[in-house]
Amino acid sequence: MHPMRQSAILLLPLLLLACKKDSKEPDTKQAAVHVKIGHHPKFSQGCITVEAHGGTGETVLAEFKEPGQFDSNDPVLNVAVFRKADWGRDVEITVRAFEKGCAAEQLVDERKQTFSFASAGRQEWLLEDLHTADEDGDGFVSPGGPMNRGTDCDDRRATAFPGALELCNGLDDNCDGRMETGVANRVWYLDKDRDGFGRNVPGTEACDPPSELHVEVTGDCDDERGDIHPNAVEACNGSDDNCDNRVDELFTEGPGALGTACTEFCSGTYACNDAQTGTVCVGTSPTPLYADADSDGEGEKDSAPAGELCPGAPMPPKMADNTRDCDDADPGTNTQATEVCDGLDNDCDGQVDGQMSCGSLRKVEAPVLAGGNWTTVAVHPDGYPVWVAGLDGKLAVKMNAASAFVSHGGDTTTRCGPAGNTLDWHAAWVNPHNAYLIVVGEDGWIGEHNGGSCSPIQINLTGNSDYFSSVVGVGNPAQVFVVSTLGHLYEWTGAAQRHDSSGRYWGLHALGQDALFAVGSTGKSSPLVPGVNLYIRDTIWGTPAAHNLQGTEGYNGGLRAVWAASPNLIYAVGDGGLVVKGSGQSRDWERVLAPAGPAVNYVSVAVPPGTETAYVIGNEGTTGRLQRLTPFGWAKAPAFTPGGPIVPLRDIAMTSSSNFWIVGDDGHVYHFPEPAPSTQP
Repeated sequence: MHPMRQSAILLLPLLLLACKKDSKEPDTKQAAVHVKIGHHPKFSQGCITVEAHGGTGETVLAEFKEPGQFDSNDPVLNVAVFRKADWGRDVEITVRAFEKGCAAEQLVDERKQTFSFASAGRQEWLLEDLHTADEDGDGFVSPGGPMNRGTDCDDRRATAFPGALELCNGLDDNCDGRMETGVANRVWYLDKDRDGFGRNVPGTEACDPPSELHVEVTGDCDDERGDIHPNAVEACNGSDDNCDNRVDELFTEGPGALGTACTEFCSGTYACNDAQTGTVCVGTSPTPLYADADSDGEGEKDSAPAGELCPGAPMPPKMADNTRDCDDADPGTNTQATEVCDGLDNDCDGQVDGQMSCGSLRKVEAPVLAGGNWTTVAVHPDGYPVWVAGLDGKLAVKMNAASAFVSHGGDTTTRCGPAGNTLDWHAAWVNPHNAYLIVVGEDGWIGEHNGGSCSPIQINLTGNSDYFSSVVGVGNPAQVFVVSTLGHLYEWTGAAQRHDSSGRYWGLHALGQDALFAVGSTGKSSPLVPGVNLYIRDTIWGTPAAHNLQGTEGYNGGLRAVWAASPNLIYAVGDGGLVVKGSGQSRDWERVLAPAGPAVNYVSVAVPPGTETAYVIGNEGTTGRLQRLTPFGWAKAPAFTPGGPIVPLRDIAMTSSSNFWIVGDDGHVYHFPEPAPSTQP
């Protein structure tokens, strides 16, 4: 079928007007207008409308906008218009052309012509110049025609039309009269840190970069830092280095994971290390703690930390947060203590006895003391008289602070032994009630001296080698007890009563009036096993009860002296640095390890009244030593002035830590506090 004919047939139903026969009207059944509309061959995306109106009645409109309705090979649109019955004789036909649709604002040309349907027959309207120029076939018409309409600014390019994508080509693609505005094919992003990645925000569309700091790659989550971008290696630093919306993701799992608890610090958690390559424990540094053996709130000066304390935690027992204590075995020595005259630096200011004129632990210079091998010393609780006794019948007394030592030994009429007295004295005790001296020694001799005369007696000992080794008195009137080296306890109340044991006794001390502690060994020949026996008053003094000395297994030696400081603390000392302590409440005693250094053979011990600190005398070879032991350990002892003795020491007696006496061989008698000798002629 011919295309023109096809178009007419297709459109006839749209404009076909029904015929109405009327005797007064001519027959108009065949009356019609054949409209031939020429269009551009590439006008296939536009719209052509044909509108007919007969003055009265309904207006008829036909739209041609489908691509198949336009033929590029025969670019003519044929439309037949028939008169409707309700129209008048004259019919106005309007042909309009639109670009890219049929909307009023898309109108590019409009033509009108009136036709008379007064008689039958066909009329023809040849419309060849309807403005539909679309050379590039993009649906937009170039400006022209009677109305000078059309919006295509370049009808040679199908990519140029209103609303087209502006390309970077030096041309106006979207027909806005400007070139390369609103381009969408290149987007630029500011790269302030010059790491090759622009900011992760909407960019700027342009053909060329707005500045040298713009790049076409986005994704930078921090454009202030050149080390942060999508290609960066994730570090441990609290930042999203590789811009993957995760922070420190390489360090959040496994041992040492960020934020998990650790124990190196108080409330410690794992955080990034300084190198940012891993994690490290961080938190509040604990306070170092130091051993505080004497519990006085101060740790030993220059000591190493022994623990740690976190804020808010209670202080552990026997610990302190400082190292101010200059003697951690003595609770009376610390920076808060008051300085007293005792030969020690009590307040830890570096000065012994502070600025007080106390004197010092110094050898007493007296003619009657020179050359004597003094074995024992006894002092009245009030401080005087002070008695010293020794080998070869040596005996001397100092009655008061102002008097000199007076001899009562040898062949003096006030001696305590037989004529030509050369016996050895080994122990002494001063009766606190009458200030009389009880002195004991070899061959069973016991003497009671009142400072003016002596009343001696001799007790028959069982062995030729036996001698009295220690003496103590209890009660008022005094009941005197003496022990001998062959293990006998003698009770002397005018007549001697003997209590035997299987070992040896060298030391004796009373706990109150009803308990005696005798120390020595359980055997009489090597190997000697140290022993402590307790005698209890029960009408008469009964059989001794042996005590268990823990930690002395395999030890060969004996205990030489004992002192009952209180019902709960008794010290005993002996050969080879042996020290044990016990309680009157238990038979189990514990061993106290000797201080570090060469072994000292201990020979005597004394505890100042009202304290628990033992002053221990011993010898390292032939050199005397003074040491001090508290319940908390070995403490500093007063120093000898001007230097330590170079002879053996034998005994110590004291009324307090501010007044004590020590005796030894070759005329050595020491006193604290002893003033320095006068330098005046």
